[in-house]
Amino acid sequence: MSADLVLFNAKIYTVDPALPWAEAAAARDGRILAVGSNDEILSLAGDNTEMIDGNGRLLLPGLTDSHLHFQQIAERRQQVSLFGAADFEQVRQMVGTAVSQAKPGQWVQGWGWDENLWDHVPTRLDLDDIAPNNPVALARMDMHTWWVNSAALKLAGVTRETADPPESKIERDESGQPTGILREWNAIKLVRTHVPEPDEATLADWMADAIAEAHRLGLTGIHDQRVENEGDQSFRLFQQLRRDGRLQLRVHMNIAAEMLPQAAALGLEPGFGDDRLWVGHIKAFADGTMGSRTAHMLAPFSDDPGNTGIAVTPADELWQLAVRASEAGFPISVHAIGDRAVREVLDVLAELRSSKVAKSPGGEGELVPHSSSLITSPMPHRIEHVQLLHPDDLGRLAQLGVVAAVQPVHLQTDWPTADKVWGERARYTYAFRTLLDKGTALAFGSDAPVAPLNPMAGIGTAVTRQDAHHQPANGWYPQEKISLEETIYAYTMGPAILSGKQAFQGSVSPGKWADLIILNQNLFEIDPDAIVQTEVDVTVFNGKVVHRADADG
Repeated sequence: MSADLVLFNAKIYTVDPALPWAEAAAARDGRILAVGSNDEILSLAGDNTEMIDGNGRLLLPGLTDSHLHFQQIAERRQQVSLFGAADFEQVRQMVGTAVSQAKPGQWVQGWGWDENLWDHVPTRLDLDDIAPNNPVALARMDMHTWWVNSAALKLAGVTRETADPPESKIERDESGQPTGILREWNAIKLVRTHVPEPDEATLADWMADAIAEAHRLGLTGIHDQRVENEGDQSFRLFQQLRRDGRLQLRVHMNIAAEMLPQAAALGLEPGFGDDRLWVGHIKAFADGTMGSRTAHMLAPFSDDPGNTGIAVTPADELWQLAVRASEAGFPISVHAIGDRAVREVLDVLAELRSSKVAKSPGGEGELVPHSSSLITSPMPHRIEHVQLLHPDDLGRLAQLGVVAAVQPVHLQTDWPTADKVWGERARYTYAFRTLLDKGTALAFGSDAPVAPLNPMAGIGTAVTRQDAHHQPANGWYPQEKISLEETIYAYTMGPAILSGKQAFQGSVSPGKWADLIILNQNLFEIDPDAIVQTEVDVTVFNGKVVHRADADG
């Protein structure tokens, strides 16, 4: 029986300790048939086998982004991008151009702004003169804060008399009037619910285009993190793409915490689905973000005395959620940025592990049965971001079997802000080396569209701990750098472990899904500073070529 696809004359870094390096690989029916030398694998070729000459290029397993917001990526590609804009007047010009191209009264949306790059605090007044009649809504880069104009506030009915919603904040001026800055979801949705939505057929097309972009960047798998009020729609859209034959990704789909009762009532289990779309973790938020000063802290922000952030889900509520999730057989995935938020999540998981009620999907105790034949091991609990850790908590993730789902690329824009708002505490921000040395499993991602989707940016950052301008000179807290091998593992096997699918993805090994990428330069042979410039020449998904750089014009 011959192979459907043979890749030969390559330098294959397999991420498989049984055979770390190889020259060739063969695939059949969407699975890897064999890995080995050129002579061994070429013997499996037949008359109808597709042949790809690696020409000595580096071949890796397809990469998986363990934390992104895919529907948001698709939608943001249609909006004004303010990401990285350091000139405030340039921001106004970009928004003004979009307003001039909009119809009267049409909403203008944008995303990616970061006030830490400006010597100015944005307000509605900065938008009112360029958009007096069009409502404008601009999402901050972390998506936890919106900047809107007076027209948007008027449509939403947000006035001086509007009270701050729970776990959220409406910024106000000295007279009590809203400034146009809305922090955290319950405040954002006061405006968000008035923004017209594209129909789902349009959204599905946008998502299909975003999948093609993912292939161009070497991604064959994603862990989709719910965005407030959109987790159910994203799931529907992925299912529609699956029915249409357009879902060329492995999608681990988390479920919003507020949807847990419905999931439990239906008897859903983690892993339910197929080889392209399955149910993942129960997703919750412990706090906000660093840049918005809403991360939940043990001590106040260095530049904002008295402010210890926001507990989006207080510890007692998080405990109740963890118990309910455990009873339903689900592990939890919790967004935690500040050191207090991380500690409270760990405290909850420690209590859950020792509690009689805990089924402990990711640790010791009774293992939850899974109906899907694809699941070979339970999914561990996970903490998203784990941005700042107190030194006393550095070893606790490993002790509890909790995976750190982290995004190295954030370091590029976060390190100056972290130094500013956390001072000496920033030493244990993105503490990758320490976490690994303590035995913590890492799963890397991007948090796109909060940060660039390109995994090469994340790989380069984890290895160098520098920003796009190669600063700081030796890396930010260089003792936390990790090796290229460890970084690739965190983009391949790390996410596979989180999904309980390590027997099916994460390495170039016989029997696993045939998801592979060929790069235009060898990451092991170039200067680490050049990693971000690496491009993907070929992407193979399920044994089929879905991207060729030379075919993209």
